[in-house]
Amino acid sequence: MTLDAIKSISPDTHLVRDHGPFQLRRIDPGVTLGRTDDGGFGGLGLIDHARLQPGLVVKMHEHRNDEIISYLRSGRMQHTDSAGRSEVISPDRLMVMNAGASFFHEEAVLGNDPIEMLQIFVRPEAANMAPAIQFVDLDKTESIDRWRLLAGPRGSAAPSFVRQAVYLYDTHLSAVASIDLPAMPGFDRWLYVFRGAVSVGNEHAETHTALAISADTPALDVTASR
Repeated sequence: MTLDAIKSISPDTHLVRDHGPFQLRRIDPGVTLGRTDDGGFGGLGLIDHARLQPGLVVKMHEHRNDEIISYLRSGRMQHTDSAGRSEVISPDRLMVMNAGASFFHEEAVLGNDPIEMLQIFVRPEAANMAPAIQFVDLDKTESIDRWRLLAGPRGSAAPSFVRQAVYLYDTHLSAVASIDLPAMPGFDRWLYVFRGAVSVGNEHAETHTALAISADTPALDVTASR
């Protein structure tokens, strides 16, 4: 791909929908590449930043050929699927669905607290692979002012896998703190601000803003102003 050193992706490019108890902000990470036929950024297909209100049930439905990472920042959700699993996911528990040829699931909001979450859709390296489901317990202290590796390719050091050359990290950066931006040879970076405000180089990004950073860009710090 051809990518400027650092490019900002404004929230104005997102598709925002309000379906009553389900509010959705759909993000095409590849919009920075200027293509009209493909919203993806390499193996990263799309991201849904969603809010789900208490009492909401997303009925059983199918996915095919998606690797879906469910990352919650608030609330709790009861997951039920066609593999016979029934599990609770939360900010302390990550879920990765490797949908493969076919996978069905249902999600229900638990308790009285709304959910705010990301569903991150990764495009698999091949179609119609065997489906799988993963749950990973998380320790939030591992992400305070440092990067926490959440998912990566099979065989990597990540606690969960996606079937694509994609690595997912998060950090909860204290105001005025700085941290090196993760870097791997040949990998472009895509940074999303879930909440707060950061600076990378000369670029500033606030809540819902993303920055795409070329693999060829020299080492950079991420600094939080909020």
